[in-house]
Amino acid sequence: MTLLGLLFVLCCQDPPPALLDVVELKNGDVLHGRVLVAIDGFVEIEVDAGARVGFPSAQVAAIRRGVVVAPAAQTLVPPRREWFVLHDASGTAVGWLAAAVAHRPDGGFAVSEEYEFQDGVRRFQVTSLAVADAGGAPTSAYFRERVAEPAAAGLSLPGGDAMGQQDRVGDERIVEAECRGDRLLVTRIDRTGRRERELAWGPEQSFPLLARTLARARRSVVADARLFDPAGEELVVRSYDGRRLRSIAMDGKLAQVTEVAESGPSLRNHEWVDANARTLRRELAGPALVAVAADADSARRPFAAGLPPAVVAEPGNAFGVWIPNPAWSPTPDLPAGNLALACAVHGAVIQFVRLDHLPPEATSDVAATAVANAFRLLHPGIRVVEQRVGRLRDRATLQLVATGPSAAGEVRAEIDVVAHDGSFLACTCLAPVGAWDELAADFAFARKNVEFAAHALQPKLQGPVAERAGATPKPTPKPAPARAVATPTEVAPARAPRQPAVDNVRIPGDG
Repeated sequence: MTLLGLLFVLCCQDPPPALLDVVELKNGDVLHGRVLVAIDGFVEIEVDAGARVGFPSAQVAAIRRGVVVAPAAQTLVPPRREWFVLHDASGTAVGWLAAAVAHRPDGGFAVSEEYEFQDGVRRFQVTSLAVADAGGAPTSAYFRERVAEPAAAGLSLPGGDAMGQQDRVGDERIVEAECRGDRLLVTRIDRTGRRERELAWGPEQSFPLLARTLARARRSVVADARLFDPAGEELVVRSYDGRRLRSIAMDGKLAQVTEVAESGPSLRNHEWVDANARTLRRELAGPALVAVAADADSARRPFAAGLPPAVVAEPGNAFGVWIPNPAWSPTPDLPAGNLALACAVHGAVIQFVRLDHLPPEATSDVAATAVANAFRLLHPGIRVVEQRVGRLRDRATLQLVATGPSAAGEVRAEIDVVAHDGSFLACTCLAPVGAWDELAADFAFARKNVEFAAHALQPKLQGPVAERAGATPKPTPKPAPARAVATPTEVAPARAPRQPAVDNVRIPGDG
């Protein structure tokens, strides 16, 4: 077995036993595990639970039994192995993701991810690995991206295969990063050759895979961490919050999950972890590329079940909004000019209404007054207590803040009124006061990701698909109108909403 093969085995299996045997090979490799067979001509060692490696005795220099004790520090991050189906913004299943945390014989751990997704005829394969010592300090990282295309056109078969067709590697790169004291050695290997460079490296720096894993395991908060991202081959600044708790509906029952938030200047991803430390849902590009838990077999099937689209439009496609997460669902059968998302668990609402009944000469103040009067009629017990400046996407708004009792208890509402295409649009975020803190990031995301025009409901590509998009991109399915849930029929490229650093959003006027 090669060192790379051994590393893969160590990253994907359960933790080793407390007392480990050691097999030293003549080529210098050293394996830790449990020796199962040691007879004339053959040696077999279980390097991890269920993973066995055999060698001819001629390749073995020495066998030492029970000489290595697995350090207690391995409990820093529990081991896991998870599979997911990847879904794009249209809700179509486009690939799979395998993620693992594995303990190492030296007491450290390795975090690995491998995923594959399809974009038209192109297939993207990505492997990412980050290694840490027993204290969680980074030691190395590895990233490999491969883009393959059919070598020749053939007869398409159900499931995406083609007769007489073989994959041709269109592009491939490998990035390796090794921590050496106060320097980080970065090596890039591609079809043009091998290049090395060094970056300054400090004790507080790490890799995104490790930072997110530790924030999740420790339920900690890390603000403005300086990280080296092998995928982008650059230093980035990101923040992590592993302490958030939120309530969701699972199989018709109320459940509480931990929400691990990752944010940066152009990044916002959330991961939902249940009480058994299993990931239920994870965002790779916000709601535009989402991983949903599955088993190994179903994750890699050609036709995995789809999800509802991540962006929803009002019936006339005059405006729309990205759905913050599955806790919110579109309200069906609304009239033109109306769009609403509901969070059933908390009885919360995000609603957009176009004010077409106002005269053409109406000002923002007039529109806000009309909205306040209509709101009082709909919610007699709730009073508007403040008017201030707000924001929808990149547009300034007049924002009304209202509070008061309702049948479900004390509620809070924030209503933004903004000019839109010769008229006005009102956005209402309403929730019980007790749930407001939990839902504030969802409200901020919806405000940031309003789409004011029909053409903007199909945002530009982002990520690796964007970098390699051809001159003639394929048609993209339209977002689903609020009155019906679309059933996607084709694989669409990953598309991403605007990504605010929601963790740092401060609502004007709040403490």
